[in-house]
Formats: sequence, C-alpha cells, structure tokens
Amino acid sequence: MEFNYDQIKEKLNGYDLQTKIQLIALAQCLYDRKNLDHQQDQELDQMEADYKKRVEPLIEASNQIISGQRLVKEEEVEDLKEYLNAQEQPILDNQEPIENYWSKVLLNSKTLKNEVIGDRDEPLLKAIKNIKGFENKEQHKLGLIFQFKANDYFPEEELKVEFLLDDKQGEPLKVESTKINWKEGKNISVKIVKKKNKQKKKVKEVEQKTLFQLFKNLDVKDWEKLEEDKKEEQQQKMDMCYDICRLIYDEILPYSLEYYLDVHVEDDDYEGEDMDDDDEDDDEELTKEEAIKRMKERRGFKK
Repeated sequence: MEFNYDQIKEKLNGYDLQTKIQLIALAQCLYDRKNLDHQQDQELDQMEADYKKRVEPLIEASNQIISGQRLVKEEEVEDLKEYLNAQEQPILDNQEPIENYWSKVLLNSKTLKNEVIGDRDEPLLKAIKNIKGFENKEQHKLGLIFQFKANDYFPEEELKVEFLLDDKQGEPLKVESTKINWKEGKNISVKIVKKKNKQKKKVKEVEQKTLFQLFKNLDVKDWEKLEEDKKEEQQQKMDMCYDICRLIYDEILPYSLEYYLDVHVEDDDYEGEDMDDDDEDDDEELTKEEAIKRMKERRGFKK
C-alpha cells in the first residue's frame, strides 16, 4: 500500500488551523481507504488463484473429451436421456475425437470469420487437434499452442505463439512464434505478385488474410531506428496478433462448446470491429473487482 504521509504533512503547513484539522481527518479517511483497497486486492488475487485451481481440471477434461483421449464418464452425462430419442441408446465406450471441432468453433466466431480467417484457411483449420492457452502473470506472458494432425501444408505437429507484456500497462512488447515450414506451394499466408517493367520482372510477397498470420516474431526493440510510418505498421501487426490471441484465450477457449453449437453471443468489445482499431474504452480503468464482474457477466452461462 502506497501512502506518502510525509509529503501530505509537508503540504498541510500552508493552511489555516481549521482547514488543517479537516485535511488531517481526510488524510485518516484516505489511509483507511487505501488499507481497504490493499485488503481487497489481496482477496481478489486469492479468489482468482482459487478459481484457476478449480477450473484447471475442467479445462483438462474438456480437452480430453474433444480430442478423444478418454471415455466419457457416466456422471458427466446424467441428463443424457432428455437429449436422445426412443431409438438411440447411450454409447460410452467410444473414444474418438469430435470431428472438425476446432474448425467449427473458430469459423463460428463472427470476429475471426470476418476479420481474421481467410478463404484458404478451412482445410488447415480441420487439421487442428487441440488448442491450449497459457498465461503467467508473474512473468507477464500470454500464449496459445495449436496441435495438428498430419496435413499437406506443413510438417509441424505443434505451433506456439507467446507474448511478453509490459508489466504496467499489459501491452505487448514482444511476440515469439514457431516458424512454419510451409510445403512448396502451400503457404497460404502470402501471395506471390509478379510485376513487369521494361528492365526486369519484380516478385513480391503480399500478406494474405489468414489465422496463420498470428505466428510472427516481432520485438518493439527492433523498431527504434525505423521511420515513424514503418514503426506504426509493425505496432499494428503486433497489436492485431495480440488481439487475436486475447480473444481466443479469453472468449473462445473457455466457451468453445457455445461457439461449436453457434449459440454464443460475442462480446461487444470484439464483434463487428476491426481487430487493429483503437477502442474508445481502451482508456477506461477497471478495478480488479470490476474486471472480474465484467468477466462473469460475459460468461452468462446458466445451467
């Protein structure tokens, strides 16, 4: 808790006795308020830690069911009968992944579909076996891991993207990603454009709209000597990648079933906006309590 009593005491010297008494009383109120703020911060930190501890088994169970790594348990389908017709019998010994689960989830996100996913992405989206997210607040890191079946586009079985964040504002400072070794003619992230002039042919790679633009390597330290427009261009790329990662981590992974069934109401902060546009609410400061409350309101899940 930060309370600069000496500085306050020094400032009081210029006031008359009556005002000084009132200000001293206000200082005591402020001190007590800051004590409560500090106590609240500790309680919210503990609540968040308890929540993460309790939610981890649910995340693991969801991943195992989606990828077919374990059988469904009877207690998980106690209400199964109301979803079956008279001819259907429950089968609990099937251990297959849910076909095209993540492809359907991602394509049912209006934000990703409109702003991020390209026309050539769908075959690769169908190759996704699992998506995992991770966040380390102490190290100021956030990231995603995509796991793939064998496909015709690249040999990597796993693609990882990780952001290093500013410890004060939470803004991305650096992003490191797995290098994608695209097979010949299969790189959907760029388009080869050939231009002719009188002297020679010019070949240029133009970035394409695709989810796989997420896997970049960028570092703000490398931009210091760039011209302002180039620096702004790199910052926009970084911000867009981070917005995609944040959306997938905060919204899509926890509520993937709602996206799969196309019943999820997307948050206004994402839906219908360009991913790299500045939001009017970016400067709004939320307390931890308000942030947790907003997070709970977003979920809107009722059983």
